[in-house]
Amino acid sequence: IQARKVALELLMTDHTGDCRPPCMLACPAETDCQGYVGMIANGMDAEAIRLVMEKIPRPASIGRVCPHPCEQQCRRGQLDESISIAFLKRYVADKNLALGLEEAAKVYQKPANSTGKKVAIIGGGPAGLTAAYFLRKNGHSVTVFEQMPQMGGMLRYGIPEYRLPKAVLDKEVKLIEDMGVELKNNVNI
Repeated sequence: IQARKVALELLMTDHTGDCRPPCMLACPAETDCQGYVGMIANGMDAEAIRLVMEKIPRPASIGRVCPHPCEQQCRRGQLDESISIAFLKRYVADKNLALGLEEAAKVYQKPANSTGKKVAIIGGGPAGLTAAYFLRKNGHSVTVFEQMPQMGGMLRYGIPEYRLPKAVLDKEVKLIEDMGVELKNNVNI
């Protein structure tokens, strides 16, 4: 028993803690890459987009501009080639948007019961819109103030049209607004 205990302790001292897949560990948003890739492979696109949106409220935009560090860590690359995780995120998000805004909105969780709390967010860029989405989802009243004429920040004004079509960004911003988030442009604070 003592020898087994010592052997187990020696094994555990070298444990790297790789209990989660390396793709998920490499993702800045910590999305469940394996989960939604598997769902897409099994034709469960609606479930896949819901899983992506647990962490990323604008998956069609992010799927186009993400530097995809997850793919560099993909274990499949040791066998042949990494899975195109960012492309699959974009694919399922585009498929959802193609249904039309009314249908696409169904994957956005309905806001929780109102908490009675109000939140003002300064800046309608990627971080501000993400914060607005999650705060609204949790039942808070949210207003986003943006000094530029349109929401999106660097997604809109820093990324060229060929890389991120503004129509895609507009749809995702509209979906967040339709959750009940108030968007105020041309406000300099």
